[in-house]
Amino acid sequence: MATFVFKEERMNPQTQFSTSSPGVIDFLTTNWKKLLIISSLSGLIALGVSFFIKPKYTGTAVFYPAVTQSISNLVSTGRGTDKDFLDYGEEEEAERVIQILQANEIREYIIANYDLWKHYDIDPKSSKARTKMMRKYKENVSFRRTEFNSVEISVLDTDPKRAAGMANDLVHKLDTMKNRIQQERAQQGLLVVEMKYTELGNRIDLLSDSLGIIRSKGINDYQSQAEVVNKEYASAVASGNQRAIAALQEKLDTLSKYGSAYLSLSSELDLLTEQKVLLERKREEIKTDAESFVPQIMPIDFAYEADSKTYPKRLLIALGAAFSGLILGSLFLLLYQYIQFFKEAENKG
Repeated sequence: MATFVFKEERMNPQTQFSTSSPGVIDFLTTNWKKLLIISSLSGLIALGVSFFIKPKYTGTAVFYPAVTQSISNLVSTGRGTDKDFLDYGEEEEAERVIQILQANEIREYIIANYDLWKHYDIDPKSSKARTKMMRKYKENVSFRRTEFNSVEISVLDTDPKRAAGMANDLVHKLDTMKNRIQQERAQQGLLVVEMKYTELGNRIDLLSDSLGIIRSKGINDYQSQAEVVNKEYASAVASGNQRAIAALQEKLDTLSKYGSAYLSLSSELDLLTEQKVLLERKREEIKTDAESFVPQIMPIDFAYEADSKTYPKRLLIALGAAFSGLILGSLFLLLYQYIQFFKEAENKG
């Protein structure tokens, strides 16, 4: 410990600093009783004050977040996924659920469900009430990602039952909220797919009606019909059958008039029908996601009522106060000796 050794020069005294061992030992030898009293009193006072501090208990819940993926991936046989439904413990997922745990919805749920305004003795109508509540909440509720990528929820409270209940409710609320977020997103996607599916169905109906009109003209399969009629027309011309030629010419005119439209409509109808089948499959997949509820967490430890307090640690408080008293007492005595030296120097001058 640094101390001061003062030396008086011939003309005028001045202070010099020394950290030599003899100076420290001399200071401690001279003032050890005073320092012992100051340190002991500091520790005893702090110990006494600690008995007026309400003890707090910790409720701790630990879980692994499940890998986020749609349920349709799990049940689909038409495509694969690079994620296993049973995977867990990814760093990205842990950070994601911690972000959700800090959401206003979860915080407001806990505050209301456990009447924390009353419990923390905060008047909701007072000035800066929200700021006070947020500060108190963050002091007592904390989340962290462990070294194994699990998530730990810790709640401090004067009631061990309340601390455990809050920790466990945070886990359940997280699971519910994470599922709801995925379901709401799937429902929004389902609305888009349903709208597209309806539009596609209307277009197919329109094409079918148009093809029905063309078929009413006698065209059911343009390519095969055109091939047959052309062969028959050639035979009629070769045999000079004018009645057959006239009848076949009428059919050829009809095929020529509506043939291109038939081919165009048929091709588009086939394409849209195939798209409708794919879209219907997609609709069923998204519908599965929108209606399914699958646990999003894998609990490791639920919180239980602690039988020993976390805070305050009275012995540590007393020892800390005693050490602080020792340091402050030493500084005070050094300052006192420093002042006394200058007074003596002035008197001699």
